[in-house]
Amino acid sequence: MFRLTRILMTAALLAAGSGAAQAQVVISQVYGGGGNSGSTYTNDFIEIFNAGTTAQSLNGWSVQYASASGTSWQVTNLGNVLLQPGQYYLVQEAAGSGGTTPLPTPDTVGTIPMGGSSGKVLLANVTTAQTGACPSGAAILGLVGFGSANCPNPTGTLSGANAAIRKGGGCTDTGNPTSDFDVAAASPRNTATPAAPCSGPGVPAISVADVALAEGDAGLTPFIFTVQLSEPAPVGGVSFSYATANDTALAGTDYQSASGSGSIAETETSTTITVNVIANTNTEPNRQFLLNLTGINGAVPTSLTAHGIIQDDDIGTFNIHDIQGFGLTSPVAGQRVNTLSNIVTAVGPAGFFMQARDASIDTNPQTSEGIYVYTGSAPTVVVGDEVDLTGDVDEYFGTTELKAISNLTIVSTGNALPSPVMFDANTPSQDVNALSCVETNFECFEAMRVQIDNGIVARANPYFSTDNYAQIFVSASGTRSLRTPGTLYPLVPGVDNPDAGQFEGNPHIFELDADALGAVAPNTAITGGSRFTATGVVAYNFGDYEVWPTSFTVTEANPIPRAVSTGQPEELRIGSFNVLRLCDTLANTTFECGNGGEPDAAALTLKLSRLSDYVGNVLKLPDVLGVVEVENLGVLQMLSDKIATDFGVTYTSYLEEGNDGGGIDVGYLVRSDRISNVVITQFDKNEMWLDPRDNAMHELHDRPSLKLEGTFDGQSFATIIVHPKSRSCVDAPTGANCTQADVDRNRLKRFTQAQSIANRVQAEQMAQPTRPLFVIGDFNDYQFSDGFVNITGLIAGTYDNNKNVIDLPGANIVTPPLWDAVNSLPENEQYSFLYTEQFGAILGYTSASSFDQGRDVPIMQVLDHALLNGPAQNWFVEFEYGRADLDAADQDERNSTTAIGVSDHDGFVIRLNTTDRIFANGFDN
Repeated sequence: MFRLTRILMTAALLAAGSGAAQAQVVISQVYGGGGNSGSTYTNDFIEIFNAGTTAQSLNGWSVQYASASGTSWQVTNLGNVLLQPGQYYLVQEAAGSGGTTPLPTPDTVGTIPMGGSSGKVLLANVTTAQTGACPSGAAILGLVGFGSANCPNPTGTLSGANAAIRKGGGCTDTGNPTSDFDVAAASPRNTATPAAPCSGPGVPAISVADVALAEGDAGLTPFIFTVQLSEPAPVGGVSFSYATANDTALAGTDYQSASGSGSIAETETSTTITVNVIANTNTEPNRQFLLNLTGINGAVPTSLTAHGIIQDDDIGTFNIHDIQGFGLTSPVAGQRVNTLSNIVTAVGPAGFFMQARDASIDTNPQTSEGIYVYTGSAPTVVVGDEVDLTGDVDEYFGTTELKAISNLTIVSTGNALPSPVMFDANTPSQDVNALSCVETNFECFEAMRVQIDNGIVARANPYFSTDNYAQIFVSASGTRSLRTPGTLYPLVPGVDNPDAGQFEGNPHIFELDADALGAVAPNTAITGGSRFTATGVVAYNFGDYEVWPTSFTVTEANPIPRAVSTGQPEELRIGSFNVLRLCDTLANTTFECGNGGEPDAAALTLKLSRLSDYVGNVLKLPDVLGVVEVENLGVLQMLSDKIATDFGVTYTSYLEEGNDGGGIDVGYLVRSDRISNVVITQFDKNEMWLDPRDNAMHELHDRPSLKLEGTFDGQSFATIIVHPKSRSCVDAPTGANCTQADVDRNRLKRFTQAQSIANRVQAEQMAQPTRPLFVIGDFNDYQFSDGFVNITGLIAGTYDNNKNVIDLPGANIVTPPLWDAVNSLPENEQYSFLYTEQFGAILGYTSASSFDQGRDVPIMQVLDHALLNGPAQNWFVEFEYGRADLDAADQDERNSTTAIGVSDHDGFVIRLNTTDRIFANGFDN
């Protein structure tokens, strides 16, 4: 990532681990303050230690982190390393913008942003992400919390200076982290640190440190390796054999091979081994060879490896495109280079971006013409300066940069800036099979100037730790990050849905950090759906490409909340809203009802107030409001009472209990001053199905549908509110918690539920074919097929077997088909729910090195629908979502006491004219 000012992600992370008493390998140190303001180190880290007496392979092991009260664990896999007795192993985690000291060379690198004061960490002999607050079992080799962690016996609270450090150099292990760990100044150790075996006095630990030196220009350069004991050699001394081996350096070309035997005499503590490096004047990357110690007698471990790092000291002159090269990494990484006559395009607090003049660019669009220069402090250059400099080429967390800068010369000032790349509907590419850059959609634009003339915000600011208004997600195409038809890319082989198509995951969506370079003030909220123009540079941060603008202008703001139209007094208005688990304060359901547990009295009062605000000021008091995720009639009546107090409108509440283990049901709020002759009927609460999970009969409908029949202005109508099974374990297996059997079962249950609902819809049409019928609610499904089971289409009568993996045995059940009112909306308004997916998961990648595996992409999707039969469509005037939940910045939702952020869905209202639609908009068309 570019090392500019950057606020750390998510505040809750990491702790150091303790295991069962006398564990072989233990967590020996944890530090979560890396990169925070005022911190010592630039990165968080976890350190483990072999406290046993035999070597231990770490292949297939992992360290994992969860927040202090969390149940979701993030994973960093350990390397295929044989950890010797007394040897430490350093796992580097996420960096921030603060800190003064880099970590020692890590043994493996992860990207987990750890909490600076509280959290919990575990060591496991598997790489599968664990679940639960305090996982246990054979796979868990150590678990410890720190600070306010909710696992037993946490260590003290950590800080930017202090880590949790296991006592006795890592050897103390009673199973109680409170007593096993000190909170003290962080002191990271790696496999190159002298071993400190727990075997006691008389058996010294042996170590040999790496040597890194410039190769020189002529002759031989001696690399002197020091072999060190942790205490004086015992009686009889210590002996060993040694031999060099090729790595990236070659014997005879880069160094002279060496081998032989060595010893450390009794009472002595060290000896040396010399390997001669062959100097030259060729410009080349740094190389390294190995020095292996074997057959060690009188000390532990019995074998060791050190590295001889040959640093190239020959400097060549390169254009930026030659430094960047073709692909993800620089062809001259590790070399010291000169680069001349480039123009400064943007300046940050710890470095600057520069780009080649237009006249100097090459003809290959796959090689970037820009690069970031890391200075470590405020640069002395300004935008428009022409500069020459010398620096080391470094691949820093996936981005090519120059560091260790010298000979920085300002050749001229006030120069015109290089032309920007135009980001638009074609760039970056929207086709995952034809990305803009080799392997990625952004690498070939790295550090280059870009211009966006028709940008739109796909998702408003999330928050990370103290960065309350972090980077937004945007598109340069002018369209939102919308879910489109088909299976998650790639198409699952062997399924019978060739017409389903592929949803390619919106590869053109990228992040934009508006305040990274000061284009907007810090803590500026930018709402989803807002349009903007921007000019800036392409950066890379926390595993994702971003644009850091030097100028940013909102051209069309999307104010939140944005209410639906009030319509005309003679119109019937029907709405639907998923209220996100409106539950009372009683813990009387099989599973927790509330969003995060049952609310207390104060939380319930606040929730009711916010929902009332949404119904009154965002949905504008519809005549009929179908509600989803309500625990019982009592709490729905409480909402009705609150609306009456706030707006003077009386709603009658209707709800019938269903079968959901969390207690959530569907219901209605009906305006008694406008709707009469109300009759409520619950459908199929006791319908059973054969569940393949246990091959037993169970209730089919967790939230049985509810029909409302009523009269408005002398006209009868009917609605059916639905809430079928969720989308969990529907798209593809995800591991132990979502197997193929789970996927198959969940698809089948959704299909079977939709068949049942479709039969009810068809029965209503046949019984009263001229009566307007509306099927509304949270369908947990899109307006098109996901390539697996399109339950919305099944209920509407538009199901296509070729686009689904489960076939209807005959023709569509519902005929004539219903019409989905969401299709009346402009493309950018077709969403009611926001889901964030990792792009690599969409692509089916599993390797950590695969392109953009961890890149988050917000996906706007329709889950809340209104299906209308022909007579209902004849009344149709307008369909609108009330915008208060999906387009607000996270921090505004967190602090809200109003409608903003009260749910994770946006509700909708349909306007209907039951008489003459010529005057539906208040004037004669």
